[in-house]
Amino acid sequence: VPNLERLEETVKKHLAVAHKDLVELKNDTKVTTLGLGEAYGELGRIYHAHRLYAAAEACYRNAEILLAQDTRWPYLLGYLYQQQAKLDDAARDYRRTLALYPNYTPAQLRLAQVLLGIGDTDEAEQLLKAISSVPQFESASAFWLGKAALTKGRYAEAVEWLTRAGNKQPTASRIHYQLAMAHRGLGNIDAARQHLKQRGDMEPTAPDPMVEELDELLTGVRTRQYHAMKAIWRHEFDVAAKEFQVILEHDPSAISARVSLGRCLYLLGDMDGAKRELGLSLKQEPAHDKANYFLGRLLREQGREDAAMTHFRTSLETNPSHAGAQFFLADGLMRKGDFEQAAHYFGKVAEALPEDLSARQRESAALIAIGEKAHEKARDRITEALLIHPEDAVLTQQLVQVLAASPNSDTRDGQRALTLAEALFARNNSIENAEAVAMAYAELGQFDWATAYQQSAIDALALQGYQYGGFELFERLNTNLARYLAKQPYRIGVDPHRPLR
Repeated sequence: VPNLERLEETVKKHLAVAHKDLVELKNDTKVTTLGLGEAYGELGRIYHAHRLYAAAEACYRNAEILLAQDTRWPYLLGYLYQQQAKLDDAARDYRRTLALYPNYTPAQLRLAQVLLGIGDTDEAEQLLKAISSVPQFESASAFWLGKAALTKGRYAEAVEWLTRAGNKQPTASRIHYQLAMAHRGLGNIDAARQHLKQRGDMEPTAPDPMVEELDELLTGVRTRQYHAMKAIWRHEFDVAAKEFQVILEHDPSAISARVSLGRCLYLLGDMDGAKRELGLSLKQEPAHDKANYFLGRLLREQGREDAAMTHFRTSLETNPSHAGAQFFLADGLMRKGDFEQAAHYFGKVAEALPEDLSARQRESAALIAIGEKAHEKARDRITEALLIHPEDAVLTQQLVQVLAASPNSDTRDGQRALTLAEALFARNNSIENAEAVAMAYAELGQFDWATAYQQSAIDALALQGYQYGGFELFERLNTNLARYLAKQPYRIGVDPHRPLR
């Protein structure tokens, strides 16, 4: 019997009963070989589910002695060793499984994974290609084939396999990291950067009934929490909500479970249910950061901005580094015209999450809106952001505005603005980019060119239809055209119709 001290009381009782049942069965003179083998295997699976690996291994070995032709026991032994990174042992037992059941696809996939870990890429690739067209295994096999090709430096082939994997399972976010490495190997730095931004922890999945049955044998609150979090990672919020409801049935005071239930209901669109659970959480713990944050999100969606901001502030009083609360509080402050505080909180998000493009763009917009006293900081912060997001058009347009149109002459740099604007326009000759070029030319005093680009923006708007950008854009373009015809540069803050991007 393994040491059960570290386990929850409910789990201990469950395992003790299972062990007692096996002992009674062993002492029963009428027990069959089949019955005893199944009992050993079942107890082994329960131990395995609770990560009591040594006890599980002993039970599986006994089950295999009694039921030598049953593929479950060598397969589960292989999985047990794979979990412990005992790859040679895992490979041996997966091979024994396939000797009994040559076309068992889960065993073929797992053996290939283990072989890649050992370094036997050739055999792994053979196995993976053999199952690459098996329904429900296409994505997982393509993912591991992509990793194998990447290991051997076959970058173009890796991109092909990994792209196929992503097309089959778009939510498998870990594919993006491998794609980034493959594109980097090909010298496609922009593509590599884009995939790095999308990387996550979700690998492609494939059916594995024996392993999935292990999860069903888990007991205890921590197990329910694990199942719930795994469902959330997969965006299966309905499954997660049911797990949290079970936890709350056993312990109504489990505030983390109640907040998480509220979050899941919110993400499922059940606003009344979410509001109820989050409200109950706040009755129990009024300053709970996550409960306040999610209730703030809910109220914001319902148009109750002031109430939402109150909850975001409370969340930050408890957890000053809560990036979500900082972001949405900043957004509310921006709407109310409190640009200094908005810039402060957006800046906090950008410092904590440097790759958060939305926070970077909005911090820049807030700094520009403050006025010329903040334009030097805006210039520096946008320049810093562009080191991380060098291709972002919005950040570049914002920098052009500051360099070409700040009332602060120490901040302006017309030539740099023109270089940036022309590069933007070369990539995409949009209305906004033509407007940016015109603004830069006006700052340099080249009003003929400024007028020409501004007029081209107006002509493009006429072709696209004035519903693009609305009357505000039409009025802004014509106001600045008149300004350039009068040989006057544009200055931020002069034209109230110019929105901040």
